[in-house]
Amino acid sequence: MPNSPARLPLLALVALGGIGSLLAPRTARAEEIDEGLRFKPLAIQGNPLAFIIGRYSLDLEYLPAPHHALHATPLYYYALPGTDDQLTGFGIELGYRVYTGESGPQGLFAGLSFLVAELEYIHGNPARVPGDQAEDTQYVQLGGALDVGYQAIILGNFCVGAGLGAQLTADTHAPHFEYASHPYHDLFYGPGLRPRALLQVGTAF
Repeated sequence: MPNSPARLPLLALVALGGIGSLLAPRTARAEEIDEGLRFKPLAIQGNPLAFIIGRYSLDLEYLPAPHHALHATPLYYYALPGTDDQLTGFGIELGYRVYTGESGPQGLFAGLSFLVAELEYIHGNPARVPGDQAEDTQYVQLGGALDVGYQAIILGNFCVGAGLGAQLTADTHAPHFEYASHPYHDLFYGPGLRPRALLQVGTAF
């Protein structure tokens, strides 16, 4: 008989085998997705947009837990704000960020940081323009910043992000800028409240 009791166990095994073969590819795909979303607690990034104003930095981020990031940014200035002016010095920025993403430094973010830099502003006057005195100013810049933006992790470990912010700083001594009217110098190198633009590129692992 085609449906005899002796054949029922065999038919049941065949049916289970067929169901297992159908489920196996889906299980493999799920494992690949889980592997791709592995939590990445470390990131190393740079901000190439700041190269325009002579600010070179390396941002180091550590996430002790999802959503929470500590970051340290050592930085170096080598800028030529004017024809005969030069700004050099070192500094560091330390701060905290919160991310909406759960797999590392990804998603929308907001951050607060504190910065300190030891700088030297050299203002020359080789043309000996009357009333324009050459001056070498060494000073310390202190302040804080607030940033918001978005960052993604793509192609496995590649980080890319962008954001906007503002920083408020104060100088221990005011540098002598080249021109009597110097809005460009004040915007990028002077103290006070100034805008910030972030373009972050790096790796997370």
